[in-house]
Amino acid sequence: MLKRLSPCVLLVSAGMALAAVKPGENLLINGAFEAEQLDFPMFWQKTGERTAFDATGGPGNTGAVVFSNPEGAAGVRATCRQHDQQIVAGETYRISAYVQTKGFRSGHCGIIVHNNGWHKENGIRSLPEDTAGWQHMEETFVLHETTGGIYGVALFAIDYVGEIRFAQVTLEAISEAALAGSSVSAILADQVRPRLVAWEPLLNHIPLANPGMAFHMFGKTDREVAEYDCVYTIDGTIVRRYPLERGLNRVDLSGLGAGDHRLDAAIVHRATRERAFRIEHVITLVDLPEVDTAAHRRLNNLAVEVLAQPLQPTAAPQYFVFGTVRDGWVFIQVESGADDPDLRVVVDGKEPVITAATDRREAFREVSRGRHAIVVSGADSGGRIVVRAVSEIFNYPACANSQVPHNGKYDWEFHVKHIFPAVTTLNGGSIPEEHRPKMREMGLKWLANVGTTNPRDAADLVERMAKHPGMTAPWYDGFTCDEQFFGRPVLAHYTDAVRLLPNPENRLIYTWIVGKPGLPGMHNDFISAALNASRGRGRLIFEAYCHSRPSEEDAANYLEDRVVDTMKCFNEYFPNAVLGSGMLFGNFNQIPIISLDVNPEVDSKYYLDMQLNLVANHPVFRDLGVTGYWGSYYDDEELYRWSFQLLRHYCVEGSTEMLSKKYGYAYVPGHLRNCDFVDGLESWVATPPEAIRTDKFSGYGKNSQARWGAAGGTGDTFCVFTRREGPPSTLTQTATGLVPGRVYTLQFVTADYDDMTAGKIDPKRLGVEAMLGAGAEVLPEQSYVFVDRRNSGKKKDDGKVRINLNHVRFRAVAPSFTVTFTDAKAAPGTRTALNYVMMKPYFGEPLAGP
Repeated sequence: MLKRLSPCVLLVSAGMALAAVKPGENLLINGAFEAEQLDFPMFWQKTGERTAFDATGGPGNTGAVVFSNPEGAAGVRATCRQHDQQIVAGETYRISAYVQTKGFRSGHCGIIVHNNGWHKENGIRSLPEDTAGWQHMEETFVLHETTGGIYGVALFAIDYVGEIRFAQVTLEAISEAALAGSSVSAILADQVRPRLVAWEPLLNHIPLANPGMAFHMFGKTDREVAEYDCVYTIDGTIVRRYPLERGLNRVDLSGLGAGDHRLDAAIVHRATRERAFRIEHVITLVDLPEVDTAAHRRLNNLAVEVLAQPLQPTAAPQYFVFGTVRDGWVFIQVESGADDPDLRVVVDGKEPVITAATDRREAFREVSRGRHAIVVSGADSGGRIVVRAVSEIFNYPACANSQVPHNGKYDWEFHVKHIFPAVTTLNGGSIPEEHRPKMREMGLKWLANVGTTNPRDAADLVERMAKHPGMTAPWYDGFTCDEQFFGRPVLAHYTDAVRLLPNPENRLIYTWIVGKPGLPGMHNDFISAALNASRGRGRLIFEAYCHSRPSEEDAANYLEDRVVDTMKCFNEYFPNAVLGSGMLFGNFNQIPIISLDVNPEVDSKYYLDMQLNLVANHPVFRDLGVTGYWGSYYDDEELYRWSFQLLRHYCVEGSTEMLSKKYGYAYVPGHLRNCDFVDGLESWVATPPEAIRTDKFSGYGKNSQARWGAAGGTGDTFCVFTRREGPPSTLTQTATGLVPGRVYTLQFVTADYDDMTAGKIDPKRLGVEAMLGAGAEVLPEQSYVFVDRRNSGKKKDDGKVRINLNHVRFRAVAPSFTVTFTDAKAAPGTRTALNYVMMKPYFGEPLAGP
């Protein structure tokens, strides 16, 4: 076998920035909104449910981006953005576009360049209400300062009505220094340059029994494709030449021995010998063992039972064999009703994976494809030995506490009880040093997290990754790269960096990704690099952070697009990408830190169940590489525990039915209605009526409550208590549909209305409280009020009111009772905003059967 070689080297790669631009040259990528075979123009990111694209709706049948709210729904907002403009502060630029409007009005809108964080903006700051056809608009300006050299371009409208269309957007450098210092992203050239993308199989998983692989040709050559050859040089001496084909180009690797080889792939003009492209990889031919799958039993997409055999009640060794069809994780369990003091389970003659001291008599282990021997001894009580091949199960972060101290500690002990039964891989966080040996004994992986956004170039990324503890510290197994975006040009820097990074210990490199692939060539190349990293152990993990939707039907449609269609795109852009990809869901629900739980009528437990049930059952996720969660320290303790019950249910136990069925959960529990006061005071009784009204404040739900990813205006409506002299005001609704004996949580948010409207930061305990009627027994030891007192980091002097998060835990003793909010403890003259009134069952014991 050859000595292991260094990683692949990219020898021909377009630079990402072409310095200096010509007068009149558009600095934007795809300002004409071309979107062949796409739902939305590439390199533009949209927000807002009413943001659409009309492929022929612009001047001369060009593309147009459309914001449409003709019925005048409240709180509607939309953006269409492009990031990473390479422009110069203090210099002169011109932004222009064609617009067409009909009954359009907006409190804040424009076509602008914004700084890092969008605190300042230059450009077109007002847009006409009605235009007679298309109207050209432009604005010349001196560019404001920013931090980190980061600028973005946005078409946007906040709280708008009517319709506006945008087309042919341009950003031009005007002043001499702007022309000299600005750059047009070389993505414009990079997307059409010829390249060969390593296609299948993975570079370091080439079967010795079928020695060959395919490269996919993308881009354009200067001359006709028929004039070029693919020239492959193996180990510096063996040359194999084939006519270049659009699409797949195969190379025969017959005659090579098992092990590593260096493969140089080039596109060469046959007559002139000029090279249009060249790349070098380390490839590996492996002798893949045959695996007998006759006894395998598929449970769902995430779990396959590969061994399930009875154990004889004897202390003597008992011998078994199981096989796995790919490298990956297995779950091993001894099912027994008794604790046998001499129990030992050994796999492949190594250290025991299970002993009498092992929690739950079960373990996770990473094994290679092939046949494995397992020996069980000391099973005096008998039972059963079970082995399942499972998807990798992921959690970010490890042993990191909530910012809401009432949740308790998410420490090692919490992980032992609630997390370790359903996790293989930990990411980030801080595992206490005294527990790291135990983590290793359990067979778990721990990955660091490396910031990879806004790189200068590939070399900058290589430097960041090479010196990071994830690559150097002995307690880590590698790192995740946080984060990449399909819609950003700098993605090509990352593609190059992953290939160029020295990785002598073959540490794991996992790639966080946002968005869907849509650019042939560049995006195929990126996925290939990510999955071929770490000698084929790299993972591409999609950030499937799904905010709740108003109805279960709406949620199902949203997940179809957000989750299912994304994986379909991955598989279209790289063969069997699902095997090395991850669907990492967001389980964060902690108001006011950051929360996907944006609709108070929805039970997020059921919604998370929908998400994992989808990947467990939908055919596109068969043998999914990774699933799990990002943001667990932004959970409340209930959802954190529930999240890992779901992972246990689907990934370990291999279930196909929703776990919510066992607990009687519903998408919309329906105990209370109109919980954000979107419909005024409907369903509520105000006493006296003149002391309680509804109101709205733009950005309150997003900025003070941290409802993340929701439609514009979500959480901005509320009711306002005005404390008068004399008897307090009350607001009452009857909660219905509760199960006597069951524990529930009532949660609601309050804020000082005057601080809100004045932009004042004055954290304090507020005087609006909830009183529950005779049908509920409050559990005071589990109830609390969290006062958001943060005023540092991004929250430093941000001018956003700080809220009270109120939790009332109770046990129902009747199917219905009154919920009454009162301002009895508020000082006279105080005005208090109330919204996000949520009532849902608390995760504890399963619902009793009939």
